[in-house]
Amino acid sequence: MAEFAEKGFDRASLDSIVRRASISKGGLYEYIDTKEDLFDYALQWAHDRMGEHINANRPESGFPVDPVLRALYIAGVAVEFYLKETECIAFLGAAAVTENPSMRHLARKAFESYFDGLFSDCDFSPFRFPRDRVISILRWILEKTRNEFMDTLRETRDAASCRGAYLAEWDFFASAIRSGIYRSD
Repeated sequence: MAEFAEKGFDRASLDSIVRRASISKGGLYEYIDTKEDLFDYALQWAHDRMGEHINANRPESGFPVDPVLRALYIAGVAVEFYLKETECIAFLGAAAVTENPSMRHLARKAFESYFDGLFSDCDFSPFRFPRDRVISILRWILEKTRNEFMDTLRETRDAASCRGAYLAEWDFFASAIRSGIYRSD
């Protein structure tokens, strides 16, 4: 993940990856056929890890069924993962903007699948917009806040202020959404 995060997909080298991982190239090829396969595996692994963290912090009563409240709750849980697994989040952020269009598309699809899974059992009936539009807004907010969080953390190395700014952004967006996309009836 670090190789892809630092160099992007096209400049990442399998030779460098096997050196960094202290494995043989033959050992790597027992599990993958191409660099694309490894990138896809890393995407799935990173999303699975974050999903495990989020689900491990599920409230006893379950996640809120309201998608905005669920997103707000998950943001509070996810920020701790961001702090603990910075390499994982740096990889996911870099994958989303990699210069290779095929790999960027793969990253987008993996993110959408992961994100949509988190909201599959939500109640979208209170909204005046279709489910896919609401999900699109929530995805955009997550990407924006995650990327700003990682940029600020790299610049300041101050986890507490980064956490506070991230959660304040989510509070603001959740408040704006609640006043703008719910049905008024």
